[in-house]
Amino acid sequence: MGLRINQAISVNRALFNMQLNSRRLNTTREHLATGYRINRPSDDPTAFMRMMPVRNNMKEVQLFQENASIARDILHTASSSFEDAVELMSRAKEIAVQGANGTLGDGDRKTLAATASQLLGEMLTLANGKLGDRFLFGGSANSVPPFSLDGSRVTYLGDDNEVSIQVAPNTEMNITSSGQRLFFSRGRDATTLEGATGAKAGSGTDSGTGLHKLTLEHTGISNLPAGLSQTGGSTTTALGDLAWAITPGATDTISIAGGPEVSIPPGSTEIEVQVGLGPHTIQLDVSAAYATPGTTSGTLTSEGRASWDGGESWTALDYSQENLQIKHAGTGAVLNLDARGITQTGNEQVTFGGTFDAFNVLMALRDTLENEDGANADDVSKRLTSLVGEIDVVFNQMLEGLREMGARGSQLDLTKDRMSRMELTLEESLSRDRDIDLSEVILRMSQQDTAYQTALAVGGRVMGQSLLDYL
Repeated sequence: MGLRINQAISVNRALFNMQLNSRRLNTTREHLATGYRINRPSDDPTAFMRMMPVRNNMKEVQLFQENASIARDILHTASSSFEDAVELMSRAKEIAVQGANGTLGDGDRKTLAATASQLLGEMLTLANGKLGDRFLFGGSANSVPPFSLDGSRVTYLGDDNEVSIQVAPNTEMNITSSGQRLFFSRGRDATTLEGATGAKAGSGTDSGTGLHKLTLEHTGISNLPAGLSQTGGSTTTALGDLAWAITPGATDTISIAGGPEVSIPPGSTEIEVQVGLGPHTIQLDVSAAYATPGTTSGTLTSEGRASWDGGESWTALDYSQENLQIKHAGTGAVLNLDARGITQTGNEQVTFGGTFDAFNVLMALRDTLENEDGANADDVSKRLTSLVGEIDVVFNQMLEGLREMGARGSQLDLTKDRMSRMELTLEESLSRDRDIDLSEVILRMSQQDTAYQTALAVGGRVMGQSLLDYL
């Protein structure tokens, strides 16, 4: 017996065909709207399992590219700031060369000193530069500006650690730099003293840096001849162990270190004795009770003290010392002084060769141009000429740091390009399983829409029939 097709079966079949064609059409419309063939695991479980690791790799590469963009912004800002700092050092050299011109007057040099002081302020501003809330040259420290100007020295408050960020698989890039290395890079050459006191650099290892002023002062006289004493408001300028000789006579005379004989008149209260052939002198008080001493020759000591921290601390002079250590109260640095040749009070310019940095070389330039010690024009020119060499050393050190930052930037660009190519490769791999063929989908949607419309029409006719149509 054959299958009997009744009205219910026809209606259900028509409804099934309409729903089937509707689902197919809606799926195709979804593909066309999203551009993807697979929008959920059920669309193609096998292809979806292939896509999952590729998607994860895509997210990782995109994160690397975001990190690279952050690193590029920070590195570009740091490089630009440091390039400006190198330009400031080049300007400092121009000022030093201009100041060394022997035809300039004190007023001209003071104007240049003001410019050097301005350069120092700009250098400090650049060194404390930041992007967002992060300092560019403080290493990993970020709580305070990395450089602080305290009187006559700049202190580094950052650290030598560098913050890194991952920009590719197994590849990290430093995004901050140590200001200690970039701005404070130093070596050490010989220490030199320039002045008329007779002090020289010792043979020990110094730890001071840059340019400083050493001050020698008279503090008293010991081992004086009988009947003589130091005057109360002494203006003695001679220092050292000095031989003296008294020549008895109607009026006794005294000479020191082979200098001219000076009368010691009875009742005199003060005499000035020239030491040797030099201009330095010793002031002595002659008491009313003076009488020719039994010993008419001997050695007295004009005692003194030394300081190179602006008078914060003093060290007593020992004229037998080849390496008299004088400490700086502020930094603890040591200057080794050969005190054996000291002859008089005064100031010495101390240059710790090879130890200049981006800050103290500008301070040295400023102070040399201001010439507060009153050095003559020739000496100032010589000091500035010598300082040009130190500026060149600092400039080359900073230039090397700039090259390193440039190389880091180039490496970052190469890595970023590599990640972009990797992202494109992953996108192509993902597209093979995920993306639609647009022309194929449009054609299929047209066919499915026709089939759906046909199913609707047939279903309408089937469901519109009744028993009356067959009577």
